[in-house]
Amino acid sequence: MYEAHFGFQRRPFASVPRVDQYFPGAAIEAARQTLFRCIERAEGTGMVVGPSGTGKTLLCQVLAEQFRESFAVAMLNGRLDTRRSLLQAILHQLGQPYRDMDEGELRLALVDYLSATEECPMGMLLLVDEAHTLPLRLLEEIRMIGNLVCDGKPRIRTVLVGGPVLEERFASPKLESFSQRLIARCYLESFNRTETEEYIRAQLSRAGGSAESIFPPDTCQAVYQATDGVPRLINQVCDHALLLAYAGGRGQINVLGVEEAWADLQQLPTPWTGDSQEKTENTVIEFGGLDDEPATEEPAILPPLLVRPTNEEQLVEPAEQLDRIEETLSGIDEEFKPAGSIGPETELAFDEPRPAAGTLANPIDEPFEEAAKASNPFDEPFEEEETIAIDRHVSAAADTRSEPEAVDRIEEVEPQPREVPDMTDVEPETVPMHGLEVAVLLEPEEDEDADLIVVEDACHHEGSRLVRPVSSVRRQEYRQLFSKLRRG
Repeated sequence: MYEAHFGFQRRPFASVPRVDQYFPGAAIEAARQTLFRCIERAEGTGMVVGPSGTGKTLLCQVLAEQFRESFAVAMLNGRLDTRRSLLQAILHQLGQPYRDMDEGELRLALVDYLSATEECPMGMLLLVDEAHTLPLRLLEEIRMIGNLVCDGKPRIRTVLVGGPVLEERFASPKLESFSQRLIARCYLESFNRTETEEYIRAQLSRAGGSAESIFPPDTCQAVYQATDGVPRLINQVCDHALLLAYAGGRGQINVLGVEEAWADLQQLPTPWTGDSQEKTENTVIEFGGLDDEPATEEPAILPPLLVRPTNEEQLVEPAEQLDRIEETLSGIDEEFKPAGSIGPETELAFDEPRPAAGTLANPIDEPFEEAAKASNPFDEPFEEEETIAIDRHVSAAADTRSEPEAVDRIEEVEPQPREVPDMTDVEPETVPMHGLEVAVLLEPEEDEDADLIVVEDACHHEGSRLVRPVSSVRRQEYRQLFSKLRRG
């Protein structure tokens, strides 16, 4: 459309990869040379990894064009799901029959074709583009196909080309054997600033146009800033910029033309395309205020120290300058005081809130008074003598059971603090306990915790109860008695 307007013989920036538009950038040319050596010497499988738009498909086409006379070239484009479809795609690229055959027949047909030295003297070059889309089982099938050897020479040279995911796929343990066969790993990158300018001028020169007059250096730099050096995006922006320049009747692409083309491709708001001189003059956009009346401009009054000093003032000693700075800062502090230093006009005083009627006061708000420490009656020394009466029938009854058990029965009785009523006139009460009757006589004394425990012989008389006289036992005698019982 615009070829005649700019004097081109053909379209300089094609939308699809073309071998005649191959530009030997640093990364892609290094990858091409490395893969050429691997294919020529049958060193092993080569792999090319690169982001989108960096020329992976173009590199495959260049390799296929270079080795088409030496090898039978089969170039696959990925998007295969089964082994049968993979074998059919390879046979289709080789021009061999592939219809109405199952997986085993397809594999045998491929082996027969590669083994025939008359039809395929040097073997086959298998280029797999978009290899990162293949399942692991198909990658393993490609490895198995590559094991075909005749007369000590491999019959298949393989090159895998894909995105960064392809290298991650080979980290799987299932592809460990295939990963060992990778002899070369090549990585494609975007163009830098110099390569971008050289690429644009090379494409324009091949198309028969004047590169410097159509795309000046500043325009090439604008293309690099918009595309970040990705070859595919460079083709799109440059082609669209040429189209917009042809529609506007311009014979040269400027920076604004590149920005307009990029905004149009990305569906962004169209940039302002006025005269560049007017744009430089009106670079400041002013917004009006909310009020209807225009704001009056008042000259800004700057402090003396903020004004740039003259030559005479620059000769002032540093000490004097510091004094002037301190004076200025003190004046600013007095003029602008913080709001916290201004007292309120009216002071409000509030009484302490009282609890409403019918509500209880909060006990937590009351002052804490330390409670009197309760004394443990058992920690106090015995003031009165404890007495205990043990009848001679206790030892006789204890003989019927083991001595330790008898001692445990006596030691288990522990005094418990409780309120003791006045029982001076009440006879001792007997409690049956395994053949014994324990008579407890509570005698109120000055100490409320002083109880009298009496153990008496069981009375077997019917209708009567015998209470024997109680003999007092002192503490020392009480301990001696229990030590005798322990010793037996």
